[in-house]
Amino acid sequence: MKRPLVIIAVWAICAVTGVLLENNYVVTVATATAFLALWGQSWNVLGGLSGNISLGHSMFVAVPAYVTVLLFQKADVSPLLGALLGIAAAVALAAVIGTATLRLRGPYFSLATLSAGAVTLSLILHYSELTGGPSGVPITFAHDAPEKLEFTNVRAYYLIAVTLLAAVTLLLDVLKRSRFGYYIAAIKSSEAAAAAAGIRVARIKVLAFCVSAALTALGGVFYAFFIGFADPNFLAGLTLSITIALIAVVGGTGYLVGPIVGAIFYQTIDAAANAMFGAAGGWDVMILGFSVVAIVMTDPRGLCAMAQHVWNAVLHRHAVRAATEVR
Repeated sequence: MKRPLVIIAVWAICAVTGVLLENNYVVTVATATAFLALWGQSWNVLGGLSGNISLGHSMFVAVPAYVTVLLFQKADVSPLLGALLGIAAAVALAAVIGTATLRLRGPYFSLATLSAGAVTLSLILHYSELTGGPSGVPITFAHDAPEKLEFTNVRAYYLIAVTLLAAVTLLLDVLKRSRFGYYIAAIKSSEAAAAAAGIRVARIKVLAFCVSAALTALGGVFYAFFIGFADPNFLAGLTLSITIALIAVVGGTGYLVGPIVGAIFYQTIDAAANAMFGAAGGWDVMILGFSVVAIVMTDPRGLCAMAQHVWNAVLHRHAVRAATEVR
């Protein structure tokens, strides 16, 4: 009970802070960070709990975003209804891909999801008459219309992003402590032993993939309206897929706040590098690359594990000093 209260308290602090901030650029960066953390947390349902590393999760961002935007722009379907249809499409896609690929292990599943993501991007670019091809689909609006997910104040999208992130974090905490979470943990430890214990391994793994896809899709819909543009090269690109997996791994897949820490680290390095050196020249990618290598070489479990190690060392030193003073 203590952990959900902490999550809610942190959400409230972040929400109030974001509303009170007057710098729109900082709020925009914070909103993008929250969406990244949301996707990393959604990826964590699959990669963190089951150990299956997906490198094509951007397709679950792009598919619902395009379904929602196209239905809204071309058929005047409410984005709220379109979002439900888009999420359903992402779950159906995950069910098909998961059924076909989750029996694969190790790098083979990762390569399969990577290929599926590449196919999704190719289809979006190929059917340009419908999707706009490389140009994407712009979303034009000039006034607030909540029923259409249209807000002229970026703080509205910030509140949506941090609220979704808090909700997904709470859900992940519940899943980890549920029977489903124990099944996933058993499968991650040993699929053969889990099957021998009566766990339906294939069904549980596909279900985890579908849950991860649904949560990722939820963020994808709101993100498209946040940037006001359905951009295929970003929403369905390899870069986003790698980024989603990267922030979860760097932050720490075994930790509830790991993807959040990873997203903050990623966006901080990216924003600082662009501010100091500019977007040209690839300085942001270079600095991020060296930073990731340094973290993995120091502790492959990520930033949260490093912080926990430092905290334990401080507590141990304090205990030794207290024991020495008693003597």
